[in-house]
Amino acid sequence: MYKRQFLAGALCGLLFAVLTVSLQANQNITGLTLTTFGLGVYFFVGNGLKAKGWPVMGEYPGIKEGFADLPIPFLSGIPLIGQGLFSHNILVYLGVAIAIGMWWYLNHTTPGLQLRAVGENPATADSAGINVNRYKYLATCLGCMIAGLGGLYYVMDYASGIWANDAFGDRGWLAIALVIFAVWKPNISIFGSILFGGLLIVHNYIPTLTMASQEIFKMTPYVVTIIVLIVISMKRKRENLPPASLGLSYFREER
Repeated sequence: MYKRQFLAGALCGLLFAVLTVSLQANQNITGLTLTTFGLGVYFFVGNGLKAKGWPVMGEYPGIKEGFADLPIPFLSGIPLIGQGLFSHNILVYLGVAIAIGMWWYLNHTTPGLQLRAVGENPATADSAGINVNRYKYLATCLGCMIAGLGGLYYVMDYASGIWANDAFGDRGWLAIALVIFAVWKPNISIFGSILFGGLLIVHNYIPTLTMASQEIFKMTPYVVTIIVLIVISMKRKRENLPPASLGLSYFREER
């Protein structure tokens, strides 16, 4: 299951890299196009399997057991927070480990620093002998592989392996908001994920809310992101700004 999800994510990342790195297509438009294309494939395949009467993934014992909760000894028994933070399936722990690993990689390894240099100023990195296109291809494919795990977690844990046309809703865009909230730092994204997750479900614990009020509560992660953007723009600290070449194509002949 994990290998297939990684492979599917890598193929999507490779397609995006070919279009934006090799063919120099606009990254924003390409991203929106592939998102729409992916949703179309998702509906086509899912509805097709559903029409044939195939069982949902959550009905397969082997797959279902792979997503069972794994409480961490001692930590899961902490009052108030233990059950909420330390009693999840393997993908949650893997997500935290990946965030910590990427923070260390980007800040304490030579390849990680070179990747950051490509994001800041690809022309300078190219002049220093760094293969800009190779770093962009690898980073894009790896990032899409990790994003694929997020989709797998949602389908198998949050949706219990049940097919639905509107399954993902706005969760993918919430991940983009999280990147902005975390000011492009993987370690901060761990705490941001906990905060966003709490804001997204807090309405479930307020029984007196109307349906309209619940939707307002669901907006709070995006409101928080807007506030963070305003604060970052006002302070203009370089360490909190996105990479200077984020979303820009690199034309080597113009360096």
